[in-house]
Order: sequence, then C-alpha cells, then structure tokens
Amino acid sequence: MLLGYELGGWCEPHARSVVPDPLGFPLCVLMRLGDPVQDHDGDRGEYALGRAGSSTGRARYVQQVERVRAYIGAGDIYQANIAHHLSCKFDGDPLACAQDLQRGAEPRYGATMRFEHRDLSHTICSVSPELFVRLDRPSGRIETEPMKGTRSIDGDAAELEQSPKDRAELNMITDLMRNDLGRVCRLGSVRVSQAREIEPHASGVIQASSVIEGLLREGIGIGALIRAIFPPGSVTGAPKVRAMQIIDELEQRPRRSYCGSMMHIDERGNIEASVCIRTAHIWGEAGASGPARITNGQFVYPVGAGIVADSDPESEWQETLVKAGVLRTALGLDLAQLG
Repeated sequence: MLLGYELGGWCEPHARSVVPDPLGFPLCVLMRLGDPVQDHDGDRGEYALGRAGSSTGRARYVQQVERVRAYIGAGDIYQANIAHHLSCKFDGDPLACAQDLQRGAEPRYGATMRFEHRDLSHTICSVSPELFVRLDRPSGRIETEPMKGTRSIDGDAAELEQSPKDRAELNMITDLMRNDLGRVCRLGSVRVSQAREIEPHASGVIQASSVIEGLLREGIGIGALIRAIFPPGSVTGAPKVRAMQIIDELEQRPRRSYCGSMMHIDERGNIEASVCIRTAHIWGEAGASGPARITNGQFVYPVGAGIVADSDPESEWQETLVKAGVLRTALGLDLAQLG
C-alpha cells in the first residue's frame, strides 16, 4: 500500500494542502504484493534520463531555509523539513531504472510499485533507509525509527555524533513521534528504547536515528493508527500541523509519494511501513508496448532537510545534494550543475 503525503491533510484537516495537483495523484494506492523487480531481468529494457534540474535552485532554497528560521524565531515552530524536487525527462523502461536504483542504494526498506492512473503510468521506487512503523499484531508491540542528521559516507561520523544542532533536531522529532504513538498505545507503555545511533548506509550517507516503541491499545485498527501518526514526523516538523502548513506555503507543489509511506500488511495484520524518503516517481504515457515503456515521461526525486534555529542555509542545501548522491552513483545523473 502507498500512502501519499497529501493524505496527511485528511488526517490533520488544519494542515490540508491548498496547492492544486495537475496529476490528481491518488492519496492511497492498494495493491497485492507482486513479483519482485529482480525477477524482471529477462525482460529488462533500456531507459534514458535527461538533464537534472531543481524546482528551486540553490538561491531560492536558501531563501526558504531563512524563511523557516524566521518562523522559528517568531515562535511558530521548532523545526520544519523543507524539500526541493530534482527532476529530468525520462523515456524507456521505468522498472529497469528502479532496479538500478535499488541495487545502487541497497536500502533497508526498498520497494517499487507500478500502477495506472488517469491515463498515465506511474512507477514509485523508494530506496528508503527509514522505518516509519512496525507492528507485531499478536503482541501489540509497535515501534518507529525516525532519522535526523545526515553526512556523506566519507564524512566524519564523530562530527555528526557530537553536533548539537543535529542532536537537537533528532530529539525534537523523537518527542513528536513519542507523542503520536501515545495517541494509540496503552498508557505508560511508550518509551524511547534507543535515544540515538549513528549508522552508515549503502546509499552513500551516515545518518542518526532513534527508536520509540509501545504497546498498541486493544481495538485500534489500521485506520485509527494511520490517523494518529501520519504523515511521519521526521518529514514534517514540530509542531506537526503548523510545520505542514509552512511546507505547503514554501514548497508550492504537491509531494505526492515523497514523504508518504510504503506499507506492507500481511494476512495476520502485521505491518511494516517505510518513510518515503529517497523516493523516485517516474510517470508518463504508456508506450505502444504497454506500461513496460513510457514516453514523454518525468523522473522526479525530491530531497529535503530538517531546518532548526541554528541551521546554516548553505549547509542545508549541500545536505540535500548528499541525499541525492545515489542518483549519481546508480543512474549516472550529473548533479554538479545544481550548485
């Protein structure tokens, strides 16, 4: 199941987006689990990517970071996650592209989904390292693992570990997610079982994460769970509703699958769901041979950063490009011209 970011506006009506979506991207897509992309080797096609561009460019993104810092200074929020969208033209086999991304990133929570909507073929390829929520239905044990703080894989992990700014950023979101779980968990069961851990990821980054867990209350179904905790706090900010309003104001475009969730639910009701960061959306017209090839297509890969009071705008811009590094290593996209 794919939960689009804009579904969050139905969970939190005061944060409902006013930005129109010309694609009319669905808020939720339900599908049965199919064959893994790796099984398509024998039918693999070719694909071509155009020149990459950013929806904001460096200068405008820096201005947006400064605007968030002004909101923080005014007491509106403590943190907001602001993204810009990398995009290029796409023609060819989207599953072949997804396969290259998955192999290049070696993600913990990788997933690929393809569906048709409004006469367009959509492929969502998420190479996410971040767990949104995991539920063991028989025991009721639920956990979430928000990530905040990123460095390049060849950077200094000790510097990230000691950074007051990055530590504060993760602490804020850990507290937000603790409160979100508290809406649906048994009284007194929610706890932070891991305050902070620094880990390398094959996609080319080092990231910090925490673990929050609890015991789900009896009678809480998937709908109530999603309404309580979606969208993920790590990709919105704190407080969540006001951060979502500011995101809508500044980004001025729908996020669609980005910052939503890919969710797997098995026959016993167990859930494992990722946060759709490091997620590509490939869409276009199905070719004469069917959805295995698209024409006049777009490849979109948003990247963002968590902004706090002492964020340096230039450093936040560079952090977003670090998160896009897998596009260079796995797909050969030139990101140097982005700044």
